[in-house]
Amino acid sequence: MAVAIRTRIVVVLVVSLLSWGVATRVNAEPGEGGPPVVITFTKWITTFPDMAGVVGGDVVGNFAGEVFTLQNSTNPAVTSITRLVAIYDIQDSMGSHSFTALVQGGQNNSTKKALLDGVILGGWRTGARVHVEYLVINSCAGNPSGPCFQGTIRIGPDSH
Repeated sequence: MAVAIRTRIVVVLVVSLLSWGVATRVNAEPGEGGPPVVITFTKWITTFPDMAGVVGGDVVGNFAGEVFTLQNSTNPAVTSITRLVAIYDIQDSMGSHSFTALVQGGQNNSTKKALLDGVILGGWRTGARVHVEYLVINSCAGNPSGPCFQGTIRIGPDSH
């Protein structure tokens, strides 16, 4: 009899803990055990090396950035490849999901596509990995003049 009571108590405790864990995940913010964070952006060069733009999706607000490195390949076989290192500063209009990320990767000037990876160094989700993909577009609404860049920033799990 005592064993049956203990077994029921253990079962009730396990079910309660599992239910609590599910409820916590359901109520979690994007990327914090909940769905992944996907931020859309449109950005452009203001005065090189500075960038400006807008963000949407899971975070709505402004984009600011700075290009640290822009280096074109000198290899005749891959002259269309540009190495990029930049700071992306995402400014949430609500204030709670702003962050600064350091990203690096490259842009293929033939396909007009870029892939960059990095990490959030300050603000919301510090330590989380980011993956950036964008397309070079000839012009966009809101862009003063020249090309702009439209893409996504995906925030992954914390790196620590």
